[in-house]
Amino acid sequence: MKKFLWNEVDTYDNFADFCTGMNQKFGPKPAVSYFDRRGDEICYTYQEMTDQAAGLREALIHRGLGGRHIAIVGENSYEWIVAYLAITSCGGTAVCIDAEQSDEAIREMVANADSQAVFAARTYVSICRPLLDDKKISFLFSLEKEKGEDEFSFQSLCQEGEERIKTKGITPCKVGPDQTAVIVYTSGTTSISKPVMLSQKAVLHNASNAVRFVSTEEKVYTSLPFYHTYGMTSAVLTTLVHGTHLYINGNLKTAMRDLHLAQPDSMLTVPLMVEAIHNQIWLNAEKEGKAEDLRRLFKWRSSLKRLRIPGKSKILEELRRKALGNLHIIISGGAHLSKAIAEEFQAMGVLVLEGYGITECAPMVAVNSNRSYNLESVGYVLPGTEVKIVEEEIWVRGESVMKGYYKREDLTAEALEDGWFKTGDLGYLDKNGFLFITGRKKNLIVFKNGKKISPEKLEELIRAIPLVKDVVVYGAANGTSADDVTLAASIYPDPARSEGMSSYEILEHLQGEINQINAALPLYQQIQLVNIREQEFSKTASQKIKRHMV
Repeated sequence: MKKFLWNEVDTYDNFADFCTGMNQKFGPKPAVSYFDRRGDEICYTYQEMTDQAAGLREALIHRGLGGRHIAIVGENSYEWIVAYLAITSCGGTAVCIDAEQSDEAIREMVANADSQAVFAARTYVSICRPLLDDKKISFLFSLEKEKGEDEFSFQSLCQEGEERIKTKGITPCKVGPDQTAVIVYTSGTTSISKPVMLSQKAVLHNASNAVRFVSTEEKVYTSLPFYHTYGMTSAVLTTLVHGTHLYINGNLKTAMRDLHLAQPDSMLTVPLMVEAIHNQIWLNAEKEGKAEDLRRLFKWRSSLKRLRIPGKSKILEELRRKALGNLHIIISGGAHLSKAIAEEFQAMGVLVLEGYGITECAPMVAVNSNRSYNLESVGYVLPGTEVKIVEEEIWVRGESVMKGYYKREDLTAEALEDGWFKTGDLGYLDKNGFLFITGRKKNLIVFKNGKKISPEKLEELIRAIPLVKDVVVYGAANGTSADDVTLAASIYPDPARSEGMSSYEILEHLQGEINQINAALPLYQQIQLVNIREQEFSKTASQKIKRHMV
C-alpha cells in the first residue's frame, strides 16, 4: 500500500464518551443544520445537540429504557440524530427502521428486533400505534417538537431529562465497547432484509478510521438516509467526530434546493445523485448551446491528461457555479460510479472519491484518500480492517465486522467463517493496495459453455448512453435449462431526454447505441434483447436496484 499522511482524529470506544468528547472539544461550533419549508436555516451547536441527547438519555433511563432496544422510524431529521445518540449513550440499542418499507414491514421490523419503545416521526406515529395497542412495545415517542395525542414529544422528553440532571445529576450508566449499539436492517438487492448487530466500538471506530483517509472541509451536506449505515456512520458520525458542520436533508423533493442553499464544500452521496447532477450539467449546456464546446474541452483535457487541473474556462466556471456552487469534494458509495463521470467532475475542480462498504461492516471497508486515489478503484482498505480474496469473493475481518444477525444464528453461520465476513461481492486487490469491485456473486450470469459475466460491467457501458437513466442486464431464459440464457437489458429512459419521443423512436435510438457497444465485445458478452421500462426500478436505501423485483 502506498504510504501517505493520515488525518488526525479522535477515536471513541462507546457513545457515552463520544457525546462527552464532542461537547468538550467542539461545544460552541455549529454541528447540524437543516432548512425548513420556507428555506430558512435551523442550526444547532455541538453543545446544544449533546445537551439535548443527555437530557433525552436521562428521560429514557428514568422510564427503565436504559440498555433496551428502541426503534427509530422516520425520515432524516435533527431529532433522529439526537434520539440515536441518546439511545446508544445509555447502553441501549438503536433499531434503525427503513422508513421506505410498507406499514406492515415497518411493524414487523420493530417487533422482530424486540423493541420496547419507538421514536416515530409524525407521519409514522399512526403506523406504529398498533404496536402500542397490542402491547408489543411499551412506549411510543414522537420525534416532533409538539406533543401528540398519546405519545411523548421529543422536546418535552429532552426538557424533562435536562431538569432531572440539574436536580439529581447524571445517572451513571456503564457502556461497554462490545455492547450492541445498533440493529440495522440490510437493504439487500437480491434477498430479504436481515437484522445486523453492530457494536459500539465497531460503529465509532469505523467512522474515525474513514476520517483518517478522507478530508472533508468545513461544511458537509448529505441526504443519505440515516436508517442505513452509510448515511449514519459514514455521513453523520464521520462529520461529527471531526467537528465539522453537517447540513442534512430529509426530503428528496428538496434535496437539490437544500444543496444550493447550504453551499457546502463537501458532500456524501450515492452515484445516482452524482449522475443526476452530471446529467443536469449537460442538459444546461445543451439548452444554452454549449454542449459541443464542453465536449471538445473535455476531450482536449483528456488528451493532455490534465483532468486533475481545475479549468479556468468561462464555460466550465459558469456550469460549475450553476450546478455545484462551492462544492469541490464528493464522496460516493453504495454502488459503482463511472470513471468518465468522475473525470468530468474533476475537470471542473470537483474531486470524486469512491468508497466501498456493506452494512455488516459498519459499513466502510475501503475508501480513496484525497492524497492518494484511483478513479477506477474503491480505494484503500481502512485501518483496523483486513481483506482477502477467496475465489474472487471479497472477505472482510476486523473491528467493524458485525456481531451477527439478531436471532438468526443460521444466517450468521453462513455469513461468517473464522471471523471473516463473506461479502458476496467480487473483486481484487492490486499491487498498490487499491481494492477493485468487479460485480456481485449472486448476479453472475453463467452460460452453458461455462463462461461467466458480471452484468455490472455491461450496465456501466449502457448507462453511459445519454438517453439511459437506469439499466439492469440479466440472463433471459432461452431454453429448457437454467443456464441456457440470452443477455438482455431492461432500460428505463431518462424522461428529460425522451420527452416527445415515441416508444419506437426510443427503442430504435437505444438499439443503435447498443449495437455500437456490442461491436467492441466478444459474442457471448453482447446484448441480444432490449426492453424499455415505463416506470423506474424499485431501489434500496442506498439507491441500488432491487434485482429480484425486475
